[in-house]
Amino acid sequence: MNDATADRAIIFLHLPKCAGTTLSRLIEWEYPARQIYSIDPSYFRWSHRKLMRLPSKRLARMLIFKGHMPFGLHVRLPRPATYITFLREPVERIISEYYFMRHHRLHPQYRRLQTLSLEKYAAGTPHHNVQTKLVSGRGDYPDFLAGDCNDETLALAKNNLAKHFTFAGLTERFDEGLAALKLLFGWNLSRYAHFNVTGRVRPKKDNVPAGTQALIAERNKYDVRLYEYVRLAYADALKAFGKRLNDELESVHSAKALGPVDSAFYVTASAVRKAIIRAHAAF
Repeated sequence: MNDATADRAIIFLHLPKCAGTTLSRLIEWEYPARQIYSIDPSYFRWSHRKLMRLPSKRLARMLIFKGHMPFGLHVRLPRPATYITFLREPVERIISEYYFMRHHRLHPQYRRLQTLSLEKYAAGTPHHNVQTKLVSGRGDYPDFLAGDCNDETLALAKNNLAKHFTFAGLTERFDEGLAALKLLFGWNLSRYAHFNVTGRVRPKKDNVPAGTQALIAERNKYDVRLYEYVRLAYADALKAFGKRLNDELESVHSAKALGPVDSAFYVTASAVRKAIIRAHAAF
């Protein structure tokens, strides 16, 4: 880590379908397993409640907290903390979410979505504007992905990003974000592969009817505004790294250039490490 982050815990706010699984696997190779608390992605509400009840002594041993959770964990921690996250263009995020759930047989929504169109899903799901909800910290309902959004929620999210986040990246420019994170936290990132990718089983955004896209954008209008807020500031944020960013970006691309054997080994080894870290958090 650099001097600005050395004494702080890192909270990775994993926004659903924003390349968070890939980043989570990468983070797991950068820190000792016993110093990582990973919220279970399948039972994230239960796992988050458990995290919020952990004694300070155990929280003090952790360097990394990551997973689907609302902003606000830092108030429970016995040491200073900073947040990182990645946001995604909201229409793309909803398309990815829908097709992931529709093709992932173990997902609780799998059966229901076999007979539900993308348009009907987007119009009816209570899980709209989830990026704004999670970043705002509005967790005052049992399901922190549900509930309503308003201008106050959006203002809270923007304020949290400005005051508490060391880095907020864009999924569409993920490799650049990784290069920035390497510089910010001194990460190695010697190997890199994508996880939970739905590109093979979903249509491209341009192939989704314009009316469906408009409905998704309207239904997630606060996420649209939050994403635009981050997107407009992103180029300037990256400029601060200067030429070092290009050097690290080349390093990221090299880490991703794995052959079939190395890629298979990395994915398998990452799955084992993930299981160890998840078990440690569960017990």
